[in-house]
Amino acid sequence: MKRYVMTFVCLMLAMQLGACSAKSMKVEGFSSPESVITDGTYFYVSNVGKELKPMDKDGDGFISRLSAKGKIMDRQFISGLDAPKGMTVNNGILYVADIDKVKGFSVSNGKQVFDLDFSAQGTSLLNDMTVVDDNTLLVSSTDVGAVYEILLKPVPTLRKIDSNVDLVAANGIYFERETGTLYVAAYGSNNKSNGFIGKGKLESGKLDFKKIYTVGGLYDGIAVNDGKVYFSDWVTYEKKGVLKEFDLASGKTLTLDLSEKIGGPADFYMDKDSKMLWIPMMMENSLLITPY
Repeated sequence: MKRYVMTFVCLMLAMQLGACSAKSMKVEGFSSPESVITDGTYFYVSNVGKELKPMDKDGDGFISRLSAKGKIMDRQFISGLDAPKGMTVNNGILYVADIDKVKGFSVSNGKQVFDLDFSAQGTSLLNDMTVVDDNTLLVSSTDVGAVYEILLKPVPTLRKIDSNVDLVAANGIYFERETGTLYVAAYGSNNKSNGFIGKGKLESGKLDFKKIYTVGGLYDGIAVNDGKVYFSDWVTYEKKGVLKEFDLASGKTLTLDLSEKIGGPADFYMDKDSKMLWIPMMMENSLLITPY
């Protein structure tokens, strides 16, 4: 009997140690990485290019494909883009915001299967993307200060979301399907730390929006989990960036204890299964994978 008890105790200790064994790791070799997304098997990282010029049509942008363990499988899985930023995956297609177009690529072979032109909207800085449902996507435009709805079928169409609040420098966006709520992280206008975090019900192309966090910052990526909003703050254009957590119930905010400060924490991905954050370090050409 003692032998079985000892075996059980050892097994429990091993499980506890394993649960605590997740460590931070840094993946290098990118070119101004901006966004991370997964299709459930691979992770994808958008690269603006050798120089951090998010509005330049220079053709040196690309998408990297990584394993779930953070190994770069194909550095240029998709190439020939201009300055790719936010991404989302829907029905086997990787959608990418690229300056004034949203492009779609098959995750199986990287071939382009979708292209929607936003140039008539006057934007040169399409930024983040999120899925509403199988036929509807959203994309933010930071320079115009807007969020656009994309209907995929029967013919791809777009329309500007009608918001009751001006979405100045709208950057990160996250749609919570369960509640029909859109969360927005605003970067800040004129490169000043005057961004905000807000949310609102999205229905029939109209957004009833309210700012929920107005302590100024340079806010970029955003995610929601278990009643809390997570967002990245560049703070300044140096290695001082952080991720913050805002509790929707209490209104309290805290700064996550990451392994280091980040130079340009952009559009991160929150893996709720592994409890890991995949954070592009845009100014450092690296990717930080760290527990939260």
